[in-house]
Amino acid sequence: MTIGVRDIRRVRQVRTLACLTLLAVVALLMAWLAGLWAPTGEAKGPGSRNRDTDHPTVLLVNADHPLPDDFRTPKLVTLAGTVPASGSRVKVAAEVVEPLRSLFAAARKAGLTRLYVASGYRTAAEQRALWKQAEDKSYVQRPRHSEHQTGWAVDLADLRVGDGEFGDSRAGRWLAGNAWRYGFILRYPPGKKELTGIAYEPWHYRYVGRPVARTCHDQGLVLEEYVRRA
Repeated sequence: MTIGVRDIRRVRQVRTLACLTLLAVVALLMAWLAGLWAPTGEAKGPGSRNRDTDHPTVLLVNADHPLPDDFRTPKLVTLAGTVPASGSRVKVAAEVVEPLRSLFAAARKAGLTRLYVASGYRTAAEQRALWKQAEDKSYVQRPRHSEHQTGWAVDLADLRVGDGEFGDSRAGRWLAGNAWRYGFILRYPPGKKELTGIAYEPWHYRYVGRPVARTCHDQGLVLEEYVRRA
């Protein structure tokens, strides 16, 4: 059987196409492993949107960023019987319960037995009343501008430590150094008021999920900075 010139050329073209296809697949696989490409087609390179910022728990809520008009309060769960709380009506978003339980379990192992949740979810009416009553507005946000209305924020306290002393207390220091391990960030740390709009609150923690919390902890970022960089 004689193979003509055209047949040889055709074989070479097929081999070349196969090689190029293989190289393209390998390149895409390497890019995906490096985090620069995602199977869905979403860019992951520098300057692209970080998927973590799309998760509801990373929603930025502050004086300049009110709750979106289409925001829906997540499913809420009462903390009674789960972790120590200031009352039977303290609630948080359902997805915060287990991380909060783990945080308290670790705190107890560290000898912090008086820690409790002083405040969790607040309705718009409750936030409005708090805003009107507050003489010092540097610690309070207006309705629709408070993280407490999301269900992902908690105020933590120690039964024997006042608010003004919490940051320097053993509980306050332990939380500042370990809360990120369970997906929580100290939302209003010292020296960041120009970014957050709120004075230092060593008791206010926001659940954002462990990956985001770790990044914020390791790089010393507040949520405003994280969202801006994402």
